[in-house]
Amino acid sequence: MAVNDKNAHADEAELDGKQAGAAQTAADPAPGVEPQAAPGPTAPASTTPPGLRAGGWMAPAYAGALLAIFLGERVVPTVEGLRYALSGLGFLTLVLVTALRFATAVRETGERRAVERALAILSALGLVAVAAYFTTTDAGRSLLGVSRAAPDVRARIESATTVGWIALLVIATVPLLFGEAALAPMRRAERIEGRRVRAATLSGVTLAFAAVYSALFVYGASQLELKADFSYYRTARPGDSTKRVAESLTEPLKITAFFPQLNEVGAEVEGYLREVKAASPQVTVEMQDRLLVPALAKEAKVTQDGVVVLSRGTSRETLSIGSDMKAAGAKLKSLDADFQKALLKVIRSQRTAYLTVGHGEMNEAAGAAAAEGRTTKNLRKLLESQNYVVKDLGLAQGLGSEIPKDASVVIVLGPQKEFLPEEVATLKRYADDGGHLLLALDPEAKVDLAPLAGAVGLAWKPEVLANDRVYVRRRFNDSDQAMLVTTRYSSHASVSTLSRHAQQAPTIFPGASSLDKPEGGDLKVDFVVRALGETYADANGNFKFDEGSEKRNAYNLAAAVSKELAPGGGDGKDKKELRAFVVADADAFSDAAFRNEPNIVLALDALRWLGGEESFAGEITTNEDVRIEHTKEKDQVWFWATILVAPAMVLGLGLFITRRGRRASGRRA
Repeated sequence: MAVNDKNAHADEAELDGKQAGAAQTAADPAPGVEPQAAPGPTAPASTTPPGLRAGGWMAPAYAGALLAIFLGERVVPTVEGLRYALSGLGFLTLVLVTALRFATAVRETGERRAVERALAILSALGLVAVAAYFTTTDAGRSLLGVSRAAPDVRARIESATTVGWIALLVIATVPLLFGEAALAPMRRAERIEGRRVRAATLSGVTLAFAAVYSALFVYGASQLELKADFSYYRTARPGDSTKRVAESLTEPLKITAFFPQLNEVGAEVEGYLREVKAASPQVTVEMQDRLLVPALAKEAKVTQDGVVVLSRGTSRETLSIGSDMKAAGAKLKSLDADFQKALLKVIRSQRTAYLTVGHGEMNEAAGAAAAEGRTTKNLRKLLESQNYVVKDLGLAQGLGSEIPKDASVVIVLGPQKEFLPEEVATLKRYADDGGHLLLALDPEAKVDLAPLAGAVGLAWKPEVLANDRVYVRRRFNDSDQAMLVTTRYSSHASVSTLSRHAQQAPTIFPGASSLDKPEGGDLKVDFVVRALGETYADANGNFKFDEGSEKRNAYNLAAAVSKELAPGGGDGKDKKELRAFVVADADAFSDAAFRNEPNIVLALDALRWLGGEESFAGEITTNEDVRIEHTKEKDQVWFWATILVAPAMVLGLGLFITRRGRRASGRRA
């Protein structure tokens, strides 16, 4: 008995020792072994058996239901039986999937219940979006009475409903698919990572809201009558001048554009023509495919795509643009100028502009003068764009006896020789008889041009003007002070465009004299362009302001002279009026000065005023690239800079960095 008690006590002591050792081992783990954390409280496991958690089919079923509705409503809407079958099957599938999601959410517990409830709410939101879509169908509008509303009310309701159901569907579907994608690997697990599913769902919500916001922003922007085109082949928009020409129409004008369907160039031209049409109710625009309307194309004598035909009565003009974007890119940039040229040919007869010759005018320039840009090629093109035919006028053409009867305007451009008294008398008789003159005088010729100015009642002062504060740099010496810049324009019709945009439209006068009005005379004189107040008359030609002998003043640079000779009828057709536009610097109309767009506008508005078309005043828009021209000296500079200077700089920089690195390494050593 005693022996047994002793053995029992020994067994108990051994068991206690083992338990203590185990506890000590747990408290002090062996080296290299991580201690195990004590088990804490865990989320309750789902009571649903794993075999009943096969909800992975719900997302494909949901997507398939939406696809069935899309096919029924958009792909086969004309086959009623198939449409109703697909749309009905899709809608019933959405209802079934949504109901099963809510049932699953009720059956589950813990995080799984929260996840399933969120997915069920998103599914229900998608169901609401589809129901909202059905209110935009014919049956839905009739059922709700929308079809009986006023047209403007019906349009607003349909627009709001369409935006609403699309936004709801995107906000419901994208987060639902994101959440399902995160939940799919964990559906049969005992526990799920709810945080991962929530993060995926929130990412889908963020993406959906961003997409909806972007779509609404684009839709709202499309409703504004604003357009900004930054592409290289952007099309010129109708300028103020073209719109005013269209507004002046008193008879219908039909514009037919022949382009293939879904043509990129045709879309650009159509946008331009729609803006022209909006300017006048007399304009109609048609876009036609030449191959689909062969009879109409044959009547218009159109044999290729990319042609615009303007017709008014028996008058017809054709504008060829092309249908390939690369080939038509340059023409799209100058579309406004080309279209206006064709438009003017259609709405009025051609006119004649005579340019005097035989006195070294700029239109005869050659040699050194041509090299400096003292030519008038661009002015000639401007006249032709306004439907003028340009002819020479010298002694052989009647300058010394009588101006030709077909002369609409006579232009004198910077003569380098004096006019004969008989020629001046002929110009004066022409003006006094209601003729129109454009006189561009130039002080650099050192000849007396006062008789020309006197023929239209003006006094010409040949002293060259200069400005030592505001001028254009050209030769980089004191002579550049004669390159005047001005933004001072009157409100006269001959400079109306420049007057409206004075601060953004500085004109350049490269070596100007000045004009004045003598005492007496019955002519109406308006000085339409004046120099800036700091300008002075450089009498001694030293390009320096001499305080005692020279005076600063806003000198007159251009004048519009007029005199009504016969009032004419109510329509103004028989009106007879002397008109003359005089500029104290012929270089303002030279090709060099025409690189500055306001100088082109000055010449254009002056010509329109002389032709009695001041209502057409305005800009002609163009997106043409400005041509870069280099002199021989500039080309040499660029050659040596790229061949010698630039490589030498790179080599020198490399040597400097290398030597500096070696010195730094030596100091560290």
